[in-house]
Amino acid sequence: MAISEPLRDIAVPSGAKATREALGPTLRLASVFALITVAVHVVVNIRAQHLGYGLFRDELYYIVCGRHLAWGYVDQPPIVALAARFTDLVFGWHSLAWFRLLPALAGGLEVAGTGLLVREMGGGRKAQMLAMMGVMTCPIVLAIDAFLSMNAFEPLFWIGTAYALLRAVRGDSPRWWALAGIVAGLGLENKWNEVFFLFAMLAALLLTPGRRALANRWFAICVALIVLIAFPNLIWEVHRGWPTLVWLHNAGTQGKNIQYGPGMFLWNQIFINGPLSAFLWIGGLVWLLTARAARGLGWIGLLYVLYLLGMMAMHANYYYLAPVYPLLFAAGAIAWDQWLTVRWTRRIAIPAYACLIALYGVLGLVSVQPLLSPPEYMRHIAHTFLRPPEFNTGAKSPLPELMADMTGWSDLANKLADAYWSLSPADRAKAGILVGNYGEASAVIVYRPDVPAAISGHQNYWYWGPRGHDGSVMVVLGEDRETLEHRFASVTEVARNTNEWGQPHEAVPVYLCRGYKEDLREAWPSLKKWF
Repeated sequence: MAISEPLRDIAVPSGAKATREALGPTLRLASVFALITVAVHVVVNIRAQHLGYGLFRDELYYIVCGRHLAWGYVDQPPIVALAARFTDLVFGWHSLAWFRLLPALAGGLEVAGTGLLVREMGGGRKAQMLAMMGVMTCPIVLAIDAFLSMNAFEPLFWIGTAYALLRAVRGDSPRWWALAGIVAGLGLENKWNEVFFLFAMLAALLLTPGRRALANRWFAICVALIVLIAFPNLIWEVHRGWPTLVWLHNAGTQGKNIQYGPGMFLWNQIFINGPLSAFLWIGGLVWLLTARAARGLGWIGLLYVLYLLGMMAMHANYYYLAPVYPLLFAAGAIAWDQWLTVRWTRRIAIPAYACLIALYGVLGLVSVQPLLSPPEYMRHIAHTFLRPPEFNTGAKSPLPELMADMTGWSDLANKLADAYWSLSPADRAKAGILVGNYGEASAVIVYRPDVPAAISGHQNYWYWGPRGHDGSVMVVLGEDRETLEHRFASVTEVARNTNEWGQPHEAVPVYLCRGYKEDLREAWPSLKKWF
């Protein structure tokens, strides 16, 4: 479908260069920043393993999900499980640097993608460098890319969708609409949070002159592709009564997430991006919403405002906005390049600002990634303003949740395995291991494959069931003694899990329980814990 001339007039930023920067130099520059980013993550993971850190709680869970590939799980769509399965098969899990190569690569691509966004918005080489430096050293980006999760891949889908949409709305080949649909659909197979991003994007376009670009069949094709690619996960949800919505509702009503007021939520946005970088991304937001030079790009600024208000209204975790910030970093770099009208100020101020951001990024790296041993972290970082805010009410460790949940899992698995192997051969033949959450269950399965796979009613483990155990002999962790005595005929403490740097709720006794008062297989529905 041909794009009309009026649409082209509206869609093209008037401040953009008549001819954008050549693609080749931009790609080379972006590749350098991407390689530096990947190298930093690899070095950090080598250092972390040397200090005794291990796999993160969720990484253990994703490994097990990857060994049970499906079109969906209670708490995530399938892509992260597929990524974990690929990594498990190709690299294994013993080396953190290799196991976390995919999130490291995703971090590199996020930085490179920011540079491409700058070029697409009309920015030159200096603006590209400033924007990529801002994203590369952003504390929340460093934290998210520190381990394998859907959050590490999420920015790629958002940046890819926004980039394709920029090209489509401007009036380039209509096939950009198809690419936007494909990338957005894959993003939904990675994390449901993209639903809100896409609705905010659509609303922003409808409220700006960019809505004219929606009046063509390629937009309909874009929507169809999104639905088609997300369809397998939707079918999985429908057949099971929308378990993800049940889980999200439970998490919101049972006090799992820390709820911040509007003022603190906004401050957290500044903090997680680095206070020095606030001038960059807030400047980008102002430029997008007010500058004549940003005509045709205002929908990006409005997208951020709508998405921010939506997340605040839903009391979402503060880090849910992380994937949208590369758009604002890109705009901010162009804004400052244009606002500094005297050439010598651009030559001095922009590189100087980039260096300041990089220096603060080093502090951010130390505060959010496991570069220091736990005692060192407590001495140098824990009691400073650099410590990141928590987002789960259950996070009570001396260390930030990200680091705390990289400690103690192999010891926990060994305690449970030792309790199992202490049983007589007759008892071992019918014994199982019952634990309270997916981290504990996954630790046993990954670290101790010589014992029966642990079972739990938590998240997707509930779907995997009791694995044939009737409850006659069970090694149990994660339940209080009173509850167990109500369920079992005999309860004996045989060990205690301890972890100075982990979560206190994991430092609990290991019990040997006998005689479940009803068949565990029949009682299984009552053990469901989705939160």
